[in-house]
Amino acid sequence: MVTRRYMSHFTLREWRKARVPVGIWLLVTVICTIAGPFGTIDALGWAERFGYWGIIAAVSVLGSILLMRADNLPSPLRVGLWALFTLVLSVMIWGLNILLFDAWLAFGQLGYLLFTVGTSVVAVHAAFWLIEIARPVPEVVAPPKPDTVSQFMQRLPLAQRGPLIRLEAQDHYLNVVTGKGSAMILMRLGDAAQELTGANGLLVHRSHWVALDAVTAHRREKGRDVLTLSDGSEVPVSRTYRAAAKEAGLF
Repeated sequence: MVTRRYMSHFTLREWRKARVPVGIWLLVTVICTIAGPFGTIDALGWAERFGYWGIIAAVSVLGSILLMRADNLPSPLRVGLWALFTLVLSVMIWGLNILLFDAWLAFGQLGYLLFTVGTSVVAVHAAFWLIEIARPVPEVVAPPKPDTVSQFMQRLPLAQRGPLIRLEAQDHYLNVVTGKGSAMILMRLGDAAQELTGANGLLVHRSHWVALDAVTAHRREKGRDVLTLSDGSEVPVSRTYRAAAKEAGLF
């Protein structure tokens, strides 16, 4: 049952891919059957013309599909393959015409076929080229940048996930303070600061990272800078990070 179901889906998928080539083959066959090029309208009946052009159209479509899949080949080689395809198709039509019509024995008729088939190939590719350049180029939209703070918050219990206020290193642990409380996680402050690159915050001390919008006040005390945060805590600013804190507008 599973195998039968898989085969049904596979067949349906393959049929959807084949609908376009089959439609092209049928369209070309019907048009040529009605128009009757190469004198076939006078020499052959409706059924014979349909069979004649059905064979030619089938070879043309299958050959074109195979060659179009060779887009990764160098341009000179692709051109050579299309020229060879034109020659083979022309010789095939010429041979078929020799079997059906007496007037196609001359080599001049082969030259006529080469010109006709070659012109058709060039026209088809020119049409595809015009369609391709006329097709609007889709605008490339850059993927949204990941929210580093939200990703960092995944480390905290749900109850403590809120607006980030500060981080404080405590031995091998990190005290993460948010608007909903605090939580201890096993992580180094340097690694946390690296993970929060691009977030609205910075290191102000080897043991402290603060969110810029959580800083409510600044004061100088005994030659040191101290920041007051929205949770009421006070965080010192070391000399190493003073210039960065000043540039960020914290004082």
